[in-house]
Amino acid sequence: MRSVVPVFGCGLALFLFLGRVKSKVPLHVGGILGSTDDSWSKYANFYNILFQVAFEEIGRTDILPNHELVFESKNSQGDAGLAAKCLFELINEKPVKIAIFGPPKSNPYEIVGQITPKFYLTQMSFLAKTSNIMDRTLYPSTYMTNYIEDDLNPARIAMIKNFKWNKVATLFYNEAIFVSQMNEFHKLLDENNITLVTSGIITDVQEVDVVIKRLKQYGARIIIGAFRSTKAPDIFCEIYKQKMFGKKYVWILTDSLYKGWIGKLEEGQESCAVDNIKASAYGHFTLGQKQLRTDNVVTISGRTADEYEAWMKNISAQYNSSTMLLSKYSPWAYDAAWALAVGLNRSIKHMGGGELENFSYNRSDIYDAIQKGMEEVFFQGVSGPVSFKDGRRIGPAFIKINHGDERVDVAMYEPLNDSINWWTDSKSLFSGGVVPRDSFQYLTRRFQQSNAGISLVALLITLGVAVALGFLGFNIHYRNNRNIKMSSPRINNTIIVGGLLIYVAVVFMCIDYAGSMPRMNNHICMLNVWIISVGFTLGFGALFSKTFRVHILFTQGTVKKQTISDAHLFGILGALVLLDFLFLTFWTFFHPLRMIQKNVTVEQENSDTILIETFHVCYNEFQSYWLSAQYISKGALLALGTFLAWETRHIKVPSLNDSKYIGFCVYNIVIVCALCVPVTFVLPPEKPTAKFIFTSVVCVFTTTLVLCILFVPKVKLRKSTDAIRFNPNLQKTINPYKTKTGIGYEHTKTTNVSTVEDAKSGFNNHCLEKSSFCDPITRNGSDVKLITVEPEKNNGTCIVLQNEDLPPKESDQKEMNCTSV
Repeated sequence: MRSVVPVFGCGLALFLFLGRVKSKVPLHVGGILGSTDDSWSKYANFYNILFQVAFEEIGRTDILPNHELVFESKNSQGDAGLAAKCLFELINEKPVKIAIFGPPKSNPYEIVGQITPKFYLTQMSFLAKTSNIMDRTLYPSTYMTNYIEDDLNPARIAMIKNFKWNKVATLFYNEAIFVSQMNEFHKLLDENNITLVTSGIITDVQEVDVVIKRLKQYGARIIIGAFRSTKAPDIFCEIYKQKMFGKKYVWILTDSLYKGWIGKLEEGQESCAVDNIKASAYGHFTLGQKQLRTDNVVTISGRTADEYEAWMKNISAQYNSSTMLLSKYSPWAYDAAWALAVGLNRSIKHMGGGELENFSYNRSDIYDAIQKGMEEVFFQGVSGPVSFKDGRRIGPAFIKINHGDERVDVAMYEPLNDSINWWTDSKSLFSGGVVPRDSFQYLTRRFQQSNAGISLVALLITLGVAVALGFLGFNIHYRNNRNIKMSSPRINNTIIVGGLLIYVAVVFMCIDYAGSMPRMNNHICMLNVWIISVGFTLGFGALFSKTFRVHILFTQGTVKKQTISDAHLFGILGALVLLDFLFLTFWTFFHPLRMIQKNVTVEQENSDTILIETFHVCYNEFQSYWLSAQYISKGALLALGTFLAWETRHIKVPSLNDSKYIGFCVYNIVIVCALCVPVTFVLPPEKPTAKFIFTSVVCVFTTTLVLCILFVPKVKLRKSTDAIRFNPNLQKTINPYKTKTGIGYEHTKTTNVSTVEDAKSGFNNHCLEKSSFCDPITRNGSDVKLITVEPEKNNGTCIVLQNEDLPPKESDQKEMNCTSV
């Protein structure tokens, strides 16, 4: 009997155990997995094996003691439409599914995720990284064991607070995954009273320079970025060009920049040298979550993370690697299975006596209980602590620093207590152990005038004025000199006055540049325009008027008396100046130049201070039109002078004709303007010193050069005793005209020039019949330059160039057919 009792007891225990196993009610879970034909398909295929293994493990625990989870899946091939079809097939096929896993891809998940709540199905996401599923009004049944980059925003805020930064900027690529996280981040900045300096959105990497430049203009120093590794080389290349890296700047990015992206760069593929990209990316931070935890914590499955990895690799090795392969994201999927089991187990107490096996697609009460249970989930998974808030996983984020291809964990953000655990001294992460400031200290001041530049221009003005006054004194002193008097000294003095006005304009430029007369700023703008314009007209107008007189006298078809005095020339000059006055009056009345303030930002090396140097420029939005009109008018004046110089180029009277020198002057003016005017417009207003020195030097140099070209020959000519020499070889007809013969105007004569001494005897022979006119000429022959027409037979005609104190008799002039100047 005694032997029968133990046997009976063992049999009873076995019966009860088997009965308990058989009494477990299956809870069916559907899966929509996307096995495609691309390289990702072999990873997607393995998730079927993973979920089955995970549910088998869960069945051997005390979680859901009265239930077992059974997994069956459909293949959506990664297509959104097929994913919806698979969902309806799972719903319509018996038995009832209590939950759905997947789809793993974002687009199909967004479609399926909006349908599952209508059937009160709980949906588990383990890989889809779409930010749209954060909207609980559209996706109320979703629970994620994977992370999306939006989950990094609390870590970003915690890091900003940790370093006491109050101003940040954002830079992100125009993709939904990045736009959504930055929109949420901007809201968190506002909630935490952190200033968003500016936000840059990159739509095309070819235009990233504009976006980076905008960040720099707004003084961004702490930049939160979100973009892919494929865009990073172009972005960091521009960061290098804009010099927005180094110890003044902090770049905080995400794990979307995969580890080692810098090492895969190849020289020549990028617009920058690889070393430049490495330099600009050195020391940037990345935030991210881990797929597999790195500590030795024993997880809910009874394994550590290392043990899980070895176990899963062993399972994966049993299958053909060309069709099934273990993904690095498998820990998220494995924890998703455990999360669903824990959530269902927790939901039982919220059912009020109901049973999970009674779930159907119209049992909202069971669905509500399951949701409450899911919100209570908390356990240690192989990917880290697992819990949910509004369907999103609550888990740690890791802060890493990047030095080239090396990426090192330096801290962990713990969301449960909103704190950062630093594994190293946070200050040591920055150059010099100093945490960068979140903004520059701005110091505004008037730009530093270059004393050396002012001194140089002042010296040049002094030299130029000295030269001009020297020529003026020479003109006055030698005004009665025969050669100087023939060159019209009063007109010459006017030319010098024009040059002095240009020097005065440069003096006002110095005053404006130095800022010594701020009250005169608005007046100096137009005053300079007036002075330069009138000075130019006086100088070249007077010069060309002299040439105009020579042109008139030596290009007459008949030889008659023509008296063109200096008064006539001043009348012409006055007309030109009057036109200038009218033009400048209209300009001043309608669109006057005004002094406006410009700023130049000077960023000092190794300093947190930025100097904002202010300076003033003369500006009017219509100034280009007025300047163009002025350039055209002055150009027309130069063209007219060039024409007159060309027409009188054969007049070989040095003291009378300046045509050769006019050519030199116009040539220099045109060349200097052609080279310097464009440079003046090209020089940026941000370089006032360079523009001031360049403009001043050009004005002084050209003015002094013109005066020297015109008056140095006259200084040499003052002691010349040679009268106008007759050039018998000159056959060029300057002034053809016809002499009267018995038949009519038939013979053309050529004007020639000779000295009085050489021509006196011949001249007397031709003037015997007109002694009353010729006597005074022969008596004062040494003081008279004589131009005679070569005689033919006994007929002679003369043109007399004489001083005003030797007026010929009008009757004699008529009889001699002479022209006086």
